[in-house]
Amino acid sequence: MVGYFTKHSVHEELHRVASPPNSHVWVYGSSVTHEDLTDVISQFSLDPNIVRDVMDKHELPRVEYKDDVLYVFVRMVRRTKRGATVSTPLLAIVKGSVYVTLSTTDYFLPGTIVNSSSPVPAGNSKLILLATLVAVVNEYEELINRTMMYIRSIDQRLRNREADNKDFVHFVTVEDSLNEYQTNLTGILAVLGRLKENKRETFLGRDIEAIDDIMLHVNQLVVSVASHTQSVNSIRNAYSTIANNTLNHRMKTLTVLTVLITLPNVIYGMYGMNVALPFAEQPWAYIAIVVFTIVIILVAYLLVRRLKVF
Repeated sequence: MVGYFTKHSVHEELHRVASPPNSHVWVYGSSVTHEDLTDVISQFSLDPNIVRDVMDKHELPRVEYKDDVLYVFVRMVRRTKRGATVSTPLLAIVKGSVYVTLSTTDYFLPGTIVNSSSPVPAGNSKLILLATLVAVVNEYEELINRTMMYIRSIDQRLRNREADNKDFVHFVTVEDSLNEYQTNLTGILAVLGRLKENKRETFLGRDIEAIDDIMLHVNQLVVSVASHTQSVNSIRNAYSTIANNTLNHRMKTLTVLTVLITLPNVIYGMYGMNVALPFAEQPWAYIAIVVFTIVIILVAYLLVRRLKVF
């Protein structure tokens, strides 16, 4: 689906129009098809080879210049109903006062970026491009903060011994999400670095300052992702250490109990043989054997405690 949005003054609300203007327009394409791309390419004389790359779900962030037209690929991120993180390419095109965004999925509406409270004219496609990049980065920040809250909740549950195996199985999904964030944010940094070079003198001085601010924000998110990844590894290692320690303690306890049970069975087994045995004719033999076995068990128990086996 392709829509056309424009506004005539800075403080006016962005509104949708039926027919595409030749200038001062945001061409907004979400869940686009090959037919939608063909129409946009024909209307605004864009490079078909570059534009059609947005259909490649594995397309990496990059910057392209062709015939004074700027093409910027980034990857947007979203969370599925099952909690997994997926990313899709977003193509932003700057051609004079015409600004085009295309993606194979739904994403933020133009009104959330260009509205009456944000003094960005519809024709300043360069500023809208930077605002779009900020919106993409903000989506990453929101998901990263959600991931951080989940990791902290698992950490607290682990301290209270409430965490279970399902939480640590879900950590696999969390790590995949963090790796996805890290890879895509690094790609966005590369794109911003390329735009900052400004070899075609596309941006003004204030635009370069804005790019620096976005790069600083992205770098902070990259550091945050690395910190969360380390937290996940620490929690997993702590859980593994606790589990191994608990297992060792239980095995020691079972071993000691086995020894304590085996000692009297050895004596009882000897006196259960059908042969002549010492004290077999004495009336106090039974009591003496029971007392003797109890003493052996107590001695063995005290020896185990002294050696701090468990």
